[in-house]
Amino acid sequence: MILQGKNIRFSYPGEIIFDDFDFEIREGEKVVVKGESGSGKTTFFRLLLGFEIPDEGEILFKGNALGGDVLKELRTKSAWLPQDLNLGEGVVKEVVKYPFQFKKSGNSMPEEKEIKGIFTELGLEPETLDKTFSDLSTGQRQRVGLALCILLNKPVMLLDEPTSALDESSKEKAVNHLFSDSKRTIISTSHDPFWINKCSRIIDLDQKT
Repeated sequence: MILQGKNIRFSYPGEIIFDDFDFEIREGEKVVVKGESGSGKTTFFRLLLGFEIPDEGEILFKGNALGGDVLKELRTKSAWLPQDLNLGEGVVKEVVKYPFQFKKSGNSMPEEKEIKGIFTELGLEPETLDKTFSDLSTGQRQRVGLALCILLNKPVMLLDEPTSALDESSKEKAVNHLFSDSKRTIISTSHDPFWINKCSRIIDLDQKT
């Protein structure tokens, strides 16, 4: 079991988000978390990333309680793609290469040929690399974010609504690439029936216990 939650209770002032909530995610699963607005999808990710701490219960990564060095390990081994991706005002080429400057990324700097190859597979023109990130459309920014996650090549991907701004062709390309590695664990949120149907399992927060 790569991630597990036991008897999770979490609340904001005046609002209980999770109450005695359990979940299990196995290595290599492609899991989608779905639910109505306010059901706790964003909070679920925040708990996994250690930005929020359960009021009760515990989250385990590879059988160890999430915190300290265990949390550092999870973050190091994860690629996180928020729905509202903001990579600043720089040129796309530079913002894509930026995370690889840090030792904690665990990756060597990708060659431009490799970056262009991933861009092409996701339906992005190679010339996109020379554009300013903030000038891109929402769909282009989303695909750049997916390309960055792929280039980071982490064993765990946390993807928040990864296809919300993509057309059908782009969705197909993204799924084909992201799901091609059977050992990669993908935990996502989505309202998109196409994405949901491609995932191996659903965690429905509208039916959480």
